[in-house]
Amino acid sequence: MEQQARKSPAFALWAVLFGAGAMVTGAVFAGWLNYGSAIVLAYMENGLSNCF
Repeated sequence: MEQQARKSPAFALWAVLFGAGAMVTGAVFAGWLNYGSAIVLAYMENGLSNCF
């Protein structure tokens, strides 16, 4: 019975961390869908300016 009590907070911590990671990943993916082409063009422009 004592081990059951120890595993419960650890499981809750992992669940919260997984949920937070999923939210961050979802936000990054949504941003990429909205601004993906602008991000790629900005990288290309900065890369070309560094070459010359």
